[in-house]
Amino acid sequence: MIHIVDLITRELYAAGRFFFRLAPGLLLILLASSCEPFEPSTSQRYIFLGHPYDWNYADRVDSRLERLDYSPYSQVWLGGDVCARTAEHPEALPYLDSLFDLEKAHWALGNHDYDYGDPQVILDFLQRPSFYTRWQNGYCLMVLNTNFFWPYPSHPPQRDCEQKAAQWDMIRTVADTIREASHLVILHHLGIFNDLKINERGDTLRAFNVNVSPIYGTCDPDSEVTATVYPWLVEVQKRGVQVVLIGGDVGMQAKSFEFRTTEGIWLLGSGINNSLRREYAPEYVKDFGPDKVLLLEFKPGDKELSWEFVELDKLLH
Repeated sequence: MIHIVDLITRELYAAGRFFFRLAPGLLLILLASSCEPFEPSTSQRYIFLGHPYDWNYADRVDSRLERLDYSPYSQVWLGGDVCARTAEHPEALPYLDSLFDLEKAHWALGNHDYDYGDPQVILDFLQRPSFYTRWQNGYCLMVLNTNFFWPYPSHPPQRDCEQKAAQWDMIRTVADTIREASHLVILHHLGIFNDLKINERGDTLRAFNVNVSPIYGTCDPDSEVTATVYPWLVEVQKRGVQVVLIGGDVGMQAKSFEFRTTEGIWLLGSGINNSLRREYAPEYVKDFGPDKVLLLEFKPGDKELSWEFVELDKLLH
């Protein structure tokens, strides 16, 4: 099924005008942000790939992605865990670039990208920070580095505190100031807002590979993500900016995930995992159904974002 989020905002976007309004005296710092001309007649298509690494190699993606035609898509959105040990194998980066055109792609780093080797080699290759916000022809795209989050029920460790605080400030500033964008789309790896994913029967939905709560966003124990960030995003939603989160740490428990919160925020997830042979699968791998990717289309003139989950094998020629 294709889902369409059609947002009619109160304020129209004028070409060349930035989409944040700053309160007097407020200094807005957006890492690697850019503002591009509004093109109301140009539709943009995207493909989101979560958890695409090949279980058999430390520096390769699922071989089916090497055969996929990416020409129909304006950008590739990567949901993290692109290779099993990406930073440990910097020679994989030109290979990934040849597939995904990394200059145009957006990559929310996963733990498999980040935890082995030096993740700075990835950032140096990309020439961008690990978290940032971009204006994209009528909507705001935010990329998070959830490796800075602490997914354990204990006080967060006192490391990388400055970067964690900078990412936190970015989220807060965007949430406080965004007005004229039709959508706020947030790419992330680790599953977040997991305590909100409860269906009508009261069952907790566990579609991500890791489904934990609480999660802390900074070195401050008062930075629990659901308790703090979710209310910020609810205020964005109330202003008429549709909030959509897309996570990539998916594929072991489920191949796709789609959930709309009571406040109207969309939580999506998509992931690949079938390079793992079933007879060698660890206990925590539960879903061996067809791998899926998430295809999206944005129509700026209509302020419309649509998406559908498609089986990866059906996209191969």
